[in-house]
Amino acid sequence: MIYKMKLWQKIFISSLIASILLFAVCGIITTVSGHKRNLQSEEAQAVWMAGRMKEEAEAAYQKSGSCLAAFGNPLIPEDTYFQVFCGQEKVYDGFGLEPEPLRYDFGYDIKREPLEIVAINKVNYLFAEEPLSLGGEEARLVLVRDLSDVYGRCNAQLQTLFLLCGILSVVSAFIMLTASLIITVPIKKINEAVKIVSNNYYAYRLPVTGTDELNELSGNFNIMCGAIENNIRNYKFAIDNFIHEVKTPLTSIIGYADMLKSYDCTGECREEAVDYILMQARRLNSLVKKIMGFLIVESRQVEKKRVCLDEVVNMACISIQTQAEIRDIRIEYRNRPDAYMYGDEELLATLLVNLLDNSVKASGEHSRIIVDAVTREGAVEEISVRDFGIGIPEEELDRLTEPFYMVDKSRSRSQNGIGLGLSICQSIIQAHDGRIGISSVLGEGTIIRLHFPYEEYLYLSQAQDELFEKSDAKE
Repeated sequence: MIYKMKLWQKIFISSLIASILLFAVCGIITTVSGHKRNLQSEEAQAVWMAGRMKEEAEAAYQKSGSCLAAFGNPLIPEDTYFQVFCGQEKVYDGFGLEPEPLRYDFGYDIKREPLEIVAINKVNYLFAEEPLSLGGEEARLVLVRDLSDVYGRCNAQLQTLFLLCGILSVVSAFIMLTASLIITVPIKKINEAVKIVSNNYYAYRLPVTGTDELNELSGNFNIMCGAIENNIRNYKFAIDNFIHEVKTPLTSIIGYADMLKSYDCTGECREEAVDYILMQARRLNSLVKKIMGFLIVESRQVEKKRVCLDEVVNMACISIQTQAEIRDIRIEYRNRPDAYMYGDEELLATLLVNLLDNSVKASGEHSRIIVDAVTREGAVEEISVRDFGIGIPEEELDRLTEPFYMVDKSRSRSQNGIGLGLSICQSIIQAHDGRIGISSVLGEGTIIRLHFPYEEYLYLSQAQDELFEKSDAKE
């Protein structure tokens, strides 16, 4: 039943129950403790009065030979009675009532305590005993006090308590109902906003009027919608670029193919057409491979194995060496530390190949590219690739990792490429729990830094070493 309730109803009911329990428990504890203090006070007063009457009874006995004169004192409260016993014989009884007999006879006498509370005819009485000295004869004085007033006050307090608990519970429930409605109003707005966004209206935004958690949630919701809207815009842009990149060579291939079918096409013309069709087909093939590589990286689960940094960098440098030699660009791998990382060796090599390929395209002839690494305790913390090319405008740095995004071709030294290289790099580095950073100065070059989780590498390396030690110990 409760699962079908609205949020404000759940808050209201739970707060009502909690407030009733809270007020009831606190009130009962307060009333019971107050009643206990009242009884303790009555007991102390009874003990004091019994002691005074003992003194007066002994004085009266010494004076007249009888202690009964002491009990005619008009100052004795109306709810207080006295009994005098000589041995087992009752010589004076101002109370006149006897406790009810025990329901069960255990075969022995139960000795009366010096101070106890006994119920007679559903009324609680306090009994206090004091020994009497009456001419050497064993005697005792018993004070009996009616506690009806004490228990009556306690019952009145309990009734007042339950009335106050009811009133306070209703007031607190009303306050919580108001508070729950106030809290659930923005939640309803967020719920409605989610429904609107689920209908592909990503431009919807929630108002942010404060700094509390719900307003913070509204702000994060707006950020999420903005990110989704931006991603959709980027992918539409990427698709448009992809269509443009595919359409141009396809149109040329179709045109040259029609020209080949023409009877007017000479041998030289046919050779030129075949070469052009072959060139554009290779370009399309490269485009398809890059897109497939991008999609594979996006969906691939990386199996983290220990990889030597030097081997990854050498694989990437060999792959790009021919392209660099054509333009007389020197690739310098500094430090060459004996370091390791955890990941997919093939993907990490592809990552560096794409970075070096971009650096070669951005560099002029007779230039150089610097590959450097920062390590900690043998684990790779950072790899940087720096070129000394024309640089990238600052306003374009944040968009470089978007699929199919390319820097203005008028600024680029190369007209080739489709803008997937850094997107693939971004996907690879994220798959390895790292991040990419790009900084550039126009006319001075660009530095791309790859940051890796070296602390995780240290943990994995330590775990592997412990595993090897255990296996060696077993052998």
